[in-house]
Amino acid sequence: MRTFTDTVSSTTSVAIAAYMVYATVFGPYKTTIVHLALFLMAMLAIYFLRGKDRADRRGAYSRVFDWGMATASVAALLYVVFEWERLIGLWGAAFLTRVDLMVGGVIVVVVLEAARRESFAFFLLSLASILYIFLGDSMIGVLRHPGMDLDRFIYLTAFTGEGVFGLGLDVAASYLFMFMLLSSALDRTKTGDLVMKLSNALVGAKVGGPAKAAVFASAGLGTMIGSSIGNVISTGTFTIPMMKRAGIVAHKAAAIETTASEGSQILPPVMGTAAFIMAEFTGIPYAAIALAAVLPALLYFVSLYIVVHIESVRIGLLGVSKDELPSARQALREGWHLLVAPLALFYLLLVEQMSPGYAGMISAGLVLAISTMRTGTRMSVRDLHATVIDGVRIAAGITALITAVGFVQQALVTTGLAPRLTDIILAASSGSMLVTLMLAVVVATLLGMGLPTPIAYVMLALFVAPAMERAGVPTLPCHLFLFYFAVKSGSTPPVAVTAMVAAGIANANWWLTGVYSFLYAIPGFIVAFMFVYSPPLLLEGSALDIAVNFALAVAGVVGIAAGLQGWLFGWIGWVERALLVAASILLIRYSLASAVVGGGILVTLYIYRRFVSERRRANDLAAAQADIGGRPDS
Repeated sequence: MRTFTDTVSSTTSVAIAAYMVYATVFGPYKTTIVHLALFLMAMLAIYFLRGKDRADRRGAYSRVFDWGMATASVAALLYVVFEWERLIGLWGAAFLTRVDLMVGGVIVVVVLEAARRESFAFFLLSLASILYIFLGDSMIGVLRHPGMDLDRFIYLTAFTGEGVFGLGLDVAASYLFMFMLLSSALDRTKTGDLVMKLSNALVGAKVGGPAKAAVFASAGLGTMIGSSIGNVISTGTFTIPMMKRAGIVAHKAAAIETTASEGSQILPPVMGTAAFIMAEFTGIPYAAIALAAVLPALLYFVSLYIVVHIESVRIGLLGVSKDELPSARQALREGWHLLVAPLALFYLLLVEQMSPGYAGMISAGLVLAISTMRTGTRMSVRDLHATVIDGVRIAAGITALITAVGFVQQALVTTGLAPRLTDIILAASSGSMLVTLMLAVVVATLLGMGLPTPIAYVMLALFVAPAMERAGVPTLPCHLFLFYFAVKSGSTPPVAVTAMVAAGIANANWWLTGVYSFLYAIPGFIVAFMFVYSPPLLLEGSALDIAVNFALAVAGVVGIAAGLQGWLFGWIGWVERALLVAASILLIRYSLASAVVGGGILVTLYIYRRFVSERRRANDLAAAQADIGGRPDS
């Protein structure tokens, strides 16, 4: 039964969706801080009223607390909306009134509470950042700073662009909101079902067909979702049982889905929240980031495809009978119209170079309009309403978390900790680019544990990126490198959230799922080192340079995948595996010498293993014929 809370929440969702469409077309209402305050007010109200904690705390207390937090959020942020001219004109904390301080305190509390509900780990990190801001004069060594009083903290956090109204909230309002509406519309029209059918039709009959179809489906749907966990939930509910039925053990099926879903975050055009933050953080247009990520993303999925193929050969997993597979022609005949919006999004972002918010809005509108072409996808008014509600609620959850980034950012910037950490990393690496990259991977793994990809990336961008850039890594490769490992932190034990979700679907051991997803992804994430040393992989340079580097990189990731899995036209020993990996790594940094040496070793191993394989096959055939010939006639 529909409650008053549900009515208020859904009405607010429709209202903020209408306003965001207006703001996307005509620009923010009055000024940026008013726009962000209105957006945050609606997001927090919707988030608190959906009662995330009620599953654990049922009863009147829970409802009162939810309504109290929602009311406090609305009241405090409406105050900012009405007082914005005076607030942005203040010269500092000394000019705040008692009411200003109270309102600022409420804003801090409600943002912290929203972060607590969404991610307790990040809530603790936000709380630690606030405590560090206050208690810096009690610290020792590089952590020491003069500290900050309460008035100045509230001024900077609640009324300037250095805190709550900073990077995280701006990204949520400018980029994410429209993409969440788009994602909801695609889900409602069952675009994912079409992608699954096409994936099965394309590779389902090949060796390891069910697993390869999972990779293709996760890649295809991931370009539209841009979330590892969301992709696992959307595709994993179909692909994981399919792989298990084919004979793949539960934890490996979950690991394949986890690795493929993580790869979806690095696949344009929608690369997830962290890519939007990267555009805002670096000042590099999102279109440039997405375009640069194309070849590395292809290399990632090439490596995963090879890993899945070898795993399938290992267990003797054959393809599905063609009679049991869907027809690609039939699937396209029935659902081709569902692909128009994703293709349009790609075109608008990368060719027309529209802003992500505007491109997302147009694509969402296309989904709704084109879905009317078929009875099976046509939306009623109720479906349209539900699509908006679902999309806004997803956006509210992300906003509840990402807004708290402002606390961490303020702790690093206002205390001067960020540049001191850069000096520490450079001192530990002696300025070596390779050592700095390796340290960045370690820090990414540690910082990313238990944190969503966007938060993990922000931490790395603040902590590690300055050191990498001072070590000689250009801005775009630097941030894409950190982005890759922020993505992978979601499935790395001991806190592997994405792997846990996949393991839950597979009814598998989550630790083994995390370990295998890490092993399966190693060749793909070596790609991150490749593009740091080979700028043509980010489409920088002449067409010839790009083509040559990409060809070498393909050979490299295939060789690394084969070496780690121990297969090259048959199972190989440790010496050959080591040679295969070493030769492939030589192709990471393109130069004539490394290309000749690495390529020479790879070609030699290829010819040798092919010869051994053919000879073994001939011997087996001869033995079989001799066995048949020696049998007495029946």
